[in-house]
Amino acid sequence: MFDRRLLICSPIAVRLCFFIVAGFTVSRAIIATQIVSVGWRDATAGYAMAFLSGVISDSLVAIMLTVVALSMAGWTRRWRLTRPIGHGIVVGFLFIMTFTFIAEVFFWNEFSERFNGIAVYYLLFPREVIGNLEESFNLSYYLPVVLIAALVFWWPNRRTLGAFLQRPTEHRDWGGRFVRLGRGLAVLALAVVMLGALPARTSDNREVNLLAKNSLVTMARAALTNDTDYAGSYPTMPRATALPILRSIVAQDNTAFLETDKNRHGILRRVDNGTKAKRLNIVLVTEETYGSVFVDSLDNTLDVSISPDLDRLAKDGLMFTNIYASGDRTVRGLEATETAFAPIPGIATTRRPGADGMYSLPHLLKQFGYGTAVLYGGNLSFDNMGTFWSGIGFDQVWGESDVRHDSFSTIWGVSDEDLFTEALRRMDEETAKNKPVLLTMMTVSNHRPYKFPETVIKWDDRMGRIQNTARYAQWAFVDFIKRAREKPWYADTVFIFVGDHGTKVNGAASVPVHSFRVPLLFYAPKHIEPGRIETLGAQLDLIPTLMGLLDFSYDSPFFGVDLRRVEKGGGRIAIAHNFSIAYGRQGHIVVIEPNGKVEGYRFTPGVPETPPETPEPTILREAIAQTQEAHRMFYAGAYHWR
Repeated sequence: MFDRRLLICSPIAVRLCFFIVAGFTVSRAIIATQIVSVGWRDATAGYAMAFLSGVISDSLVAIMLTVVALSMAGWTRRWRLTRPIGHGIVVGFLFIMTFTFIAEVFFWNEFSERFNGIAVYYLLFPREVIGNLEESFNLSYYLPVVLIAALVFWWPNRRTLGAFLQRPTEHRDWGGRFVRLGRGLAVLALAVVMLGALPARTSDNREVNLLAKNSLVTMARAALTNDTDYAGSYPTMPRATALPILRSIVAQDNTAFLETDKNRHGILRRVDNGTKAKRLNIVLVTEETYGSVFVDSLDNTLDVSISPDLDRLAKDGLMFTNIYASGDRTVRGLEATETAFAPIPGIATTRRPGADGMYSLPHLLKQFGYGTAVLYGGNLSFDNMGTFWSGIGFDQVWGESDVRHDSFSTIWGVSDEDLFTEALRRMDEETAKNKPVLLTMMTVSNHRPYKFPETVIKWDDRMGRIQNTARYAQWAFVDFIKRAREKPWYADTVFIFVGDHGTKVNGAASVPVHSFRVPLLFYAPKHIEPGRIETLGAQLDLIPTLMGLLDFSYDSPFFGVDLRRVEKGGGRIAIAHNFSIAYGRQGHIVVIEPNGKVEGYRFTPGVPETPPETPEPTILREAIAQTQEAHRMFYAGAYHWR
């Protein structure tokens, strides 16, 4: 009935396909038990559709992987001595697949996502990933279990595989070889086409929709489409229409647009903050994974305090309580806080070719005589951070290898308190040059494997490992300020604390906005009046707000605004999540997605979004205008100083 020489019809191929589909189905079932936000549609129907679509997707992936694996093993059957290598290839394949089934469950637990761009980036940095796994899990236990599972499947099927590897190969039948190669390629091509034909969405619930996906497919898509073509994929409008809308978003009572040839299609504007600028030192601390859920006065729902030190300090600082991160990756946070650039779909500009020379905080402050430096707790090569920082204008870029004392470290870098110890020494040296200093820091402690030196802060069994590390992180920052008070430069320094992104992104909305809220604190008691401001804002508002607090008048190319000048009830947020962009104002969020799809949600800061509704036309127009013009400016070099 079938051509026995057709690879996918061999008994071992059928069994391998069954193994793969079964493995993906089990992991999908485990993930399904962790989805708690179902309710917009009938849960039973949603899950049924997700599993049906998922099994079809898994089957197509299984066929593709089996063709590749057995084709590789098949090259060893020409000689008897090489056939054991064929068995080894199949065992290795089974090991990788079993590891994948387990990994996608852990990935979901961490990110509430299928494999995405984060997984791709991690694969690019195996040192950090392998080290992270070793420090987070007992690999000496897990890896043997994975190997045993692979061998358990291989052992009863070894004779069937052996029969496949013993099939005679016609050494001179080149025509037959090309026919079989053509058949294999045709099977792969057909599977790819069928995968592309599957519905992109099976539910309006983000998590149920992701349940239907195959993790390897989502990861491949992330790797191949880091920057999708904006025009034709997303809703657009004529540039002549978009520019006035964009200018209305960033215009404030102290701004005037500059009508120059370069700015005919831009937002460059003069910001008038007076003539008495405070040339204070600026220490900007970007805290790893520090969402509002770790702040007692914001969204901490535990019965135990996580941020006692930070909340006490904040009473003497200016705290912004409704700030939303630009994404769920550190590089997104850096993009926003250091270049005030609006998020565009795909990866952050920090990882895109062409980021060199973007308008930035260091470039701006150097015009006022500042020295500029970065101190990062980790490896500068990770996520292109070192290259990005140098490219946007920092004079000095230091990483973990530049920390000049013995430190407590994990695979991600030095502990926060060790980072701050080095920062104190660097500030001593830089301020001795008789000019104001911008020092930005990126911490790493509040990241898996969630380990820290238990010198002052001890482990508290009343909270989880993430909360324990977050409590340590906020203590280390406050301790840094306490130590800085002994320094001569302290009185003329403003300290800034901001989270790079929130924790786990979960929720039914396409972009679960409530997961992106982060704290933003300005601390300089002698120069900045304490208070709490509830104005809705985004990370990209940090630079204009800082410049306003220091009374600098300047030419601003930035997408952000001074939050202190936003009218009551105003403000807006902008968030990138994979290939979706969420944009919103008080009360309403719109989400623009590939293929021109748009959604709307009712929105209250700090509260999970409610079911989809018709997008509000004005907010939708603002979302389209800002996103398309940001994309255009980046690739046209219009957001660059060189």
